[in-house]
Amino acid sequence: MGIMASKKTISTPYGEIGLSESGEGNPLLMIHGLFASGETFNELRDHIPKGVRAITPDLPDCGNSTASAEFRPTWDGYARSVIGLADSLGLDRFDLLGHSMGGGISITVAATWPKRVRRLVLVDAISLPYTVPLKGRLPLKPILGELLFRMYGRKMFVDYFENDVFFDSSRMDRDKVLRLFDAFANKRTAALEALRATANPSPVGEIVSNVSCPTLILWGEKDALVPLEVGRRLEDLIPGGELHVINNCGHSPVEENPDEASRIIWKFMDEMKGM
Repeated sequence: MGIMASKKTISTPYGEIGLSESGEGNPLLMIHGLFASGETFNELRDHIPKGVRAITPDLPDCGNSTASAEFRPTWDGYARSVIGLADSLGLDRFDLLGHSMGGGISITVAATWPKRVRRLVLVDAISLPYTVPLKGRLPLKPILGELLFRMYGRKMFVDYFENDVFFDSSRMDRDKVLRLFDAFANKRTAALEALRATANPSPVGEIVSNVSCPTLILWGEKDALVPLEVGRRLEDLIPGGELHVINNCGHSPVEENPDEASRIIWKFMDEMKGM
């Protein structure tokens, strides 16, 4: 049984941000990826140790959040929305964990506002240029992409998680994925804009070496979306970056193998608690 989470909505300059919060102590913001929400971290939150205040927001125009006119779905725009949320919560300094697109956003935050981020955890982070799978390239086409997004139904959405996100689909929470689809279906235009705006991770790669805080890089060995080679390159580029690989795991180790992911994450956090 995990720690009970409270849900709330916080007003920020970049939108009304829905979030879940649990525990007390050092604040940890956990940033999800594309087509997802803060629910990505449900299983990981069940392993949160004492002394950690876990905050899992839905990014603007994702999940239960809305975006303001000030928000732009770019790497910098998402990073500013994270800082805006931290400011609205009164967090001067915090730990940051980002998954997939959320990893690239977290790198941007840590590199741009280094005094704000205490420790950084990157999970299968979209961060450096790599060969995007065909399913990810087709929606980038000007006309074809819009047609595909209008046709993208529940079955295709579930199939994407079963066959692309997870290596062992038996570990997938189908009910969670269906909730993600319902949120996606209500915000298709915003989802397509986000995909197109963040399809090129070069802006993240250009600043990644500016990350100066202790950094854990966690990767699924069988990631079919963002190859392990990206994680190895990140380890070389981030000063003091430390790569850990979870075997027989896909793009979302925090969901597919939360026991092992949490063991690695909290060991790293404990070792770096004096930073």
